[in-house]
Amino acid sequence: MTNQTTPAELPRIEDYRADLTLEEIRAAQAANTRSIAMQAYLHAFPAFLHMRQLTEFIQGRQYLAPHENPLGGWFLMRKLADTTTTTVSPNVDTLYGATYVFLDQQGPMVLCVPPVPDRYYSVAILDAYFNNFTIISPRTFGNRGGNFLLVPPGWQGEAPEEIASVITAPTPIVNLFQRVFIRSEAEYELLHGLQDAIRLITLAQWGTSTVEFPPADLSPYAIQGMRMTRDPLKFFEYTNFYTGVNPPPAEDAGLMALFQTAGVGPGSKLPDEPHLRQAIVQGATDAQAAIHARITSGPFRNGWTVPDPKIGTAGPHILSRATCQLTALGAFPPAEAIYFFAMRDGENRPLNGSRRYTLTFPAGQLPPLHPLGFWSLTMYNDAFLLVDNPIDRYIIRPDQPGLTYNPDGSLTIHIQADKPTGVPEGNWLPAPAGAFSVALRTYLPQEAILDGSWFPPGLEKVY
Repeated sequence: MTNQTTPAELPRIEDYRADLTLEEIRAAQAANTRSIAMQAYLHAFPAFLHMRQLTEFIQGRQYLAPHENPLGGWFLMRKLADTTTTTVSPNVDTLYGATYVFLDQQGPMVLCVPPVPDRYYSVAILDAYFNNFTIISPRTFGNRGGNFLLVPPGWQGEAPEEIASVITAPTPIVNLFQRVFIRSEAEYELLHGLQDAIRLITLAQWGTSTVEFPPADLSPYAIQGMRMTRDPLKFFEYTNFYTGVNPPPAEDAGLMALFQTAGVGPGSKLPDEPHLRQAIVQGATDAQAAIHARITSGPFRNGWTVPDPKIGTAGPHILSRATCQLTALGAFPPAEAIYFFAMRDGENRPLNGSRRYTLTFPAGQLPPLHPLGFWSLTMYNDAFLLVDNPIDRYIIRPDQPGLTYNPDGSLTIHIQADKPTGVPEGNWLPAPAGAFSVALRTYLPQEAILDGSWFPPGLEKVY
């Protein structure tokens, strides 16, 4: 009797066949296409999200400023994120700003950043795959501000003397995120002025009184409801176009050539054959399962996800890049900020609001950070969104009003759905009734966080 668990043996060279039936040929072609589509989906997933956000950005700017070119102007969040925010894993520490530019159609842009002497700020510049290729912050350029020239791939022009740095973008379409740390809502007026002072000017208009962004062809992005796209074939129609406009790095050329053989690479056309189209759908399903498995399996330590050292950067780590953008869109690389996410307690049990938890930092063991860095603990539901609660509190930070340390210098945060008794309210982070997660953000982390020698303690279940 044949042992069913024994793997098939590789045939000898002389055993390879050239007499397959049409049915066997079609099945083999479909299997090959399915495997290629799985990898192509993972590679293109960040580009899909980038294009999706671009369509929403354009439509939002057209609605709010119908007489302006949507590209180059900022979409500014004038208040902190709240439960109406639909971006996954939003922070409640900074005021946000976002813009997109088409460097190939609009030309080089000068990014003007004012001095920011007393707080954390950053302007992150990301390519069409949400990879951070430049971050202007206290870590990289100090707090003095400056003028930075952002140019498209292959640009060979001359930069004016007033330019602090020339930044070459990897892709023609890029987006920029500005973040400005806010201590309290009393700073809104001050920080709105700072947000407005972070601006883009075309190089052609630099030094003139004209501030007008050149037009660009927006017709490919007039897609209504792209956020509701669920059809994998439509996904690849979008990404085949968008990765063709924004080619991946040269080192991915071999992989792109492989993807194109299945009709799922930059500039490709999907196959017409029904069995191959179905194989592409199955490959996309396989990729989503891999992403879900990556989220679920960790790795974990003390119940927290161990941060991916390659997060927010380009490279061949396509599964981790796809997973990152699903759970933390536009995340920083580790040198700028490290995020720890807990969906389990220190005993590896899923977090749930039907129970009560504490998180205790021993004396002297708060996250070690560089000057102007900060940490925060943010509550999310199981979809990584902010949660309604009776006191409208979504985060705990060391400057939290009423936050009280223990007599021995340690800090205990109470994480539960109902108001805790016998403890300061300032130490309470409200949880939802069901499954939840928490994020510990550390901005400008010191080497102890980067090398893993400092790691957050686990959440302890107390009921």
